[in-house]
Amino acid sequence: MSYELVFTSASQGLRRGASGFCTVAATEGIPRALQDKLESLSGYRHTEAAHGRGRPVNHSHLTIRIQRSIYHVVSRIGDPGMDYSGRSNKIAHHLALSSAELERFPQGPSPLFSDDSFWHDSWDSAPEVLEPGRLPRSSAERLNGFETWEDVFGDAGWAGLMGHSIADGMKSVSVIVPDSEQTLTLLNEALQLVPLQDRWKVCFSTYYSRHVSGMQCHWRFVLDGTSEARKLRARVQGLLIDPAGSSVSLPEGNAFVEAARAGRPEAAFAPKRPRRVSTASQPESPPATRRPPPAARAVDDDDEEEQHTPQFGQPRRRSAQRQQKPKPVARSPFDIPEEEFTDKHERADDQSRNRKRGSAKKRRTRLMMVGGLMLAILLILLFLAINR
Repeated sequence: MSYELVFTSASQGLRRGASGFCTVAATEGIPRALQDKLESLSGYRHTEAAHGRGRPVNHSHLTIRIQRSIYHVVSRIGDPGMDYSGRSNKIAHHLALSSAELERFPQGPSPLFSDDSFWHDSWDSAPEVLEPGRLPRSSAERLNGFETWEDVFGDAGWAGLMGHSIADGMKSVSVIVPDSEQTLTLLNEALQLVPLQDRWKVCFSTYYSRHVSGMQCHWRFVLDGTSEARKLRARVQGLLIDPAGSSVSLPEGNAFVEAARAGRPEAAFAPKRPRRVSTASQPESPPATRRPPPAARAVDDDDEEEQHTPQFGQPRRRSAQRQQKPKPVARSPFDIPEEEFTDKHERADDQSRNRKRGSAKKRRTRLMMVGGLMLAILLILLFLAINR
């Protein structure tokens, strides 16, 4: 089931007694933990919209886990102007989709932003409880190659580097853009180089301003002239694409880079043909001579133990089975299926309940022992008082 939440500054919020920055609209029955998490994701930096430019809008997609459920949060966060008290304001409209609902949007999260009638860019009415099941219309933008990347960065191949970062282990990329109005188009063009089945795995932010603990953001678009852009240029961490000078150079012969330059994103996914080695000019190699197998020798248990006993100063030899033991691979919590995650936590809850029962039983036993001891002391004192 999907859930919505609208967070802004208002004189009256959805909760009783709430005012100022608060939730003014939410889907009926939204879990409290999910509501608190969405409110914490509603940050917006006003001072970054200076230099005579328009107010930037942050279109983002993040993946969060609330208790035993995974949600894909698609958000629009912007500046609606002054609030009811005459101070600066922000409005964040979040849509949290469950994993089962992603099949309804095979093009990924970005086309959801095309439905302007769904997203709230201001709020002037009373608090409202939204009906369940409200979803935006998804319409993918028709793109003509990678013209925006060519105009902004001088080479469309930089878009190929974005697609290659996803194919190469979902690596993070920071992109400094001179104009916030270009970020959504740059995002849509780069997503052409991501297969449809992987687009919901890409977390992005078109107006990235701060890192949220525990959250992953693969594509971070940063507005030039902001403090975040200055930090990136002063101390580059990871891959940075910058019109003033990127942290890396474009690799030659990369399939994604060449596909972006040619304006043919499908070429990045074409299977590579194996090279055929011509055998006409190669001299014939003499037939290999087989060596006779070594003669088998009967080895008793004492001889085998002597052979494997290490001498002084010699390293102990490990068995082949022990040497070939694979190392455990760390798994991301978002790669674990929800069913496996639920079973794991149900077992953990059972163990926790058993531990609580055991500790409660121990406490009762201690109380009974203390009570018995106090009763015995009272009886002794009473007996001594009577005998006097």
